[in-house]
Amino acid sequence: MRKVMLLFLVVMISKTVYSQKNKQQFEFSSQKMSNVIDEIEVKFNVKYSYVDSIVSKKKIFLKKRKYSIEEINTELQTQTDLKIIKIDNRFYSILNEEKVEEKKYLLDEIIVENFLAKGINKTNEKVFIFPQKIETLPGVTDADILLSLQQLPGVKSPNETASGLSIRGGTLDQNLILYDGIRLFHPGHLFGMISGINPNVEQTVNYYNKATNPKFGERISSVIDIISTNTIGKEIKFNAGINALNVDMYCQIPIIKNKLGIQVSGRKSFTEWLQSPTFNQLAQKVFQNTNFKDFDTQNQFQFQDYSAKVNFKPNSKTEISLTSILIDNDLDYKIRIDNDTITNQKMSIRNYGHSLNWSQKISSKLNQKMLLFYSNYDFNYLKKKQYKIDKFDAFKKLNRAIDSGFELNYNYVLNSNLNIDFGYQFFGNDISHLFNSFNQDIGTDISLRHLYNNTHVGYSFLKFNKKRLDINAGARYNYYNKIKSESFEPRIFIQKRFTNTVFLQASFERKSQVLSQVKESAVNDLSLENYVWVLSNSNDYPVQKANQFTIGFIYKTKNWLFDIDGYYKTIDGITSHTFGFITQRDSTIHRGIGFTKGLDFLLQKSSKTWRMWLTYTYQDSQNKYENVNRNKYFSINSDIKHAFNLSFNKKWNNYSVALGWFWHTGKPYSLLNENDEFVSYNSQRLPSYHRLDISGIYQLLRTAKSSYKVGISIYNCYNQKSIISKEYERIYTNFNDFINPRYSIKNYYSLGITPNIFFRINF
Repeated sequence: MRKVMLLFLVVMISKTVYSQKNKQQFEFSSQKMSNVIDEIEVKFNVKYSYVDSIVSKKKIFLKKRKYSIEEINTELQTQTDLKIIKIDNRFYSILNEEKVEEKKYLLDEIIVENFLAKGINKTNEKVFIFPQKIETLPGVTDADILLSLQQLPGVKSPNETASGLSIRGGTLDQNLILYDGIRLFHPGHLFGMISGINPNVEQTVNYYNKATNPKFGERISSVIDIISTNTIGKEIKFNAGINALNVDMYCQIPIIKNKLGIQVSGRKSFTEWLQSPTFNQLAQKVFQNTNFKDFDTQNQFQFQDYSAKVNFKPNSKTEISLTSILIDNDLDYKIRIDNDTITNQKMSIRNYGHSLNWSQKISSKLNQKMLLFYSNYDFNYLKKKQYKIDKFDAFKKLNRAIDSGFELNYNYVLNSNLNIDFGYQFFGNDISHLFNSFNQDIGTDISLRHLYNNTHVGYSFLKFNKKRLDINAGARYNYYNKIKSESFEPRIFIQKRFTNTVFLQASFERKSQVLSQVKESAVNDLSLENYVWVLSNSNDYPVQKANQFTIGFIYKTKNWLFDIDGYYKTIDGITSHTFGFITQRDSTIHRGIGFTKGLDFLLQKSSKTWRMWLTYTYQDSQNKYENVNRNKYFSINSDIKHAFNLSFNKKWNNYSVALGWFWHTGKPYSLLNENDEFVSYNSQRLPSYHRLDISGIYQLLRTAKSSYKVGISIYNCYNQKSIISKEYERIYTNFNDFINPRYSIKNYYSLGITPNIFFRINF
């Protein structure tokens, strides 16, 4: 009997010690729930998945004592109207009480939180960004979406623009950019110098650069999937701001509680009325080597973007949303060459679209999503020289792209370790362009093309997770109806977690693309806009196809992150016009192939009040074309071998400051002899590029219902002047130049020191 009692005491003491070991001390006095969750995750080594809006206004009070994870979850549920569901021993999901259903499907585990900065996180398959939550990034004003992406390793902009993203050897038109399913063809303002998407809309930006979910196709490089919130708040939310280029606003309005809500946003430049130093610096960079010198109320450039969304939730199983977006840029510039001659150039670039998203929960394991979308891109350029009232020369350039279709997707949950996506998509593309030269007597079509295509797509995608092993595998099949071509695209991603700190990853993906941009050599003073969208056909422009292999390693602790990713990418079906390479006396379209091999590296050190990161990218991108350069490989125009970034972010009290130094090797260029013939193909390199950026934010006031902040950014602090491009520009001085081309070399320089300021209010 004494032995039994002794054994009982040993067991009870062991259980008590174990219980105490798994309790942590907490004390909170009206603390924000998001901050409470952060501390719980650190102390218990757990993860919570939740929609930010449902916890943003919750406050937590806890008496000072030790709590187990079960006890603290009970307290959180008691003090809020939320429900906490245990997914497994490490993962929990926080949901609205009235909307709780057993969601035993796989969650995308956040491998890295605060990737570079707060508001940027990384899962095994993507990086996702919450623009409104991003802490200060060096040189970035108002969390510009595309400029923020350029802080990531492997994302570069060879022309130093926001929208001209080159990702792993790809060109800007090889990036699929979506806004609630709407295809964006021109996602920039001021010729791409800033993003065309209002960053102050409540939205999530999902960035994929490898092993992309097969529901995404259409482009062979990255995917930037922007999703505005589906949340229907309980009260009106409003934010507005102003910087040195534009004013903007965003508003969420609930119409019927938890059932119906609307969102509207707008951003409008004031550059047509007031030319700030920021605008003048941007304009000087954009319009160099042109006749555009000074802007005023007569010679204007202006931009605007608007979006609207209606969210409707008739019941707990159905969500319907309708989205519209408009991105608009307009230029009107007139100069007097002499007493009689006036040159007027007008340009309008407009991208607008609509989408309908319908999500239906059919059962506890089966979900359905349907998307209808329409996107329209219109480019209209007119250059007119007026010699007399009845005498003129003019050139017109038109480019139109229409992309519309629907998608039907199903997600089926087999068990807590396995689920599958599958679906069908149908796309219709209608692409046309016109180059027309005319005067008062006669007109000539230099180039005219109108093509269309229908694409049928079927895909499936499986996600498996068990015992520290993650496998994402799937395939996509495309059938291009008009050109009678097809493409089968397998995708696979494998991740092995050896511990909670060590990850090994490998992936493969195949992609194809029928819609691309080609370089035109017609009369156009605007170098950044000398590309037109075209559609693949059976002759000139084949379907582009790419394969990418990657292998990566991640090591993370509470304060350190080491992330390295190597890749090898091949591409087929490219043309010399597609990649902006045109021989001087040869207008023939040359077909080619290419490859890119590279390495993306990140080292990051974090603490509660500061963060430092170093990124490095190595890239070797080469193409070869039939009957060009003796059929040998040479570097592509945007190839940047080495890119390096060292950044630092510090936060104290109401201040936040970020400092970043950027350096990369120069782009390649070719040499011509005195007869305008190539003596080398991209064998020379421009000088190295470098700059220092700084940004700062001060929180003026924060209350339970409102906040006010001001900020400043300085791009290229020490005003470094670097050559970023050498271009051979075609000369047109007489009619003979249309038959026998002549060229002059133009140097394009980087953006000089550019300050910007902003003020923002939220309530």
